[in-house]
Amino acid sequence: MNSASATANQIFTTKAFKFIFVGLACVFVLIGSMRLAGFRPPSSLPVEPALQTRVLAVEDAAEGKVIVRDAKTGEMIVTYNRGEGSFFRATLRTLVNDRKHKGLDSGGNFRLEAHTGNQLFLIDEASGKTLSMNAFGPSNTAVFAALISNKKEGEGL
Repeated sequence: MNSASATANQIFTTKAFKFIFVGLACVFVLIGSMRLAGFRPPSSLPVEPALQTRVLAVEDAAEGKVIVRDAKTGEMIVTYNRGEGSFFRATLRTLVNDRKHKGLDSGGNFRLEAHTGNQLFLIDEASGKTLSMNAFGPSNTAVFAALISNKKEGEGL
């Protein structure tokens, strides 16, 4: 009786494994076909125009400082000293690494857009990649919200 139940368990396990494997293979083929056909997921930006926009120029300075300026006016918005602005630094590092992987120049500006419903987006102007800052929680969103509104709040200030 023991051998009969062991055989039944093995058959179920083998059938379940085959079913899962075939299902995953179909999903990968479908996604690959869609990407090759040119399908791209829709942008996460709302269709309505931004309520407020600011283009940021970011530069690395001596002693580990990061200086953020308004790209249009050249006005300095904030300076993050070494050890400050960890969320800001990590976010921009991710976007710059994405540029490098795509073979783009690592320099260039970033656009912040405020939309209705307190939605804030950071757009990499070089790669077109868009990040919803609200996805990172209120305290991290506040770091970037301070940059668009020029308030003196957030990390490093």
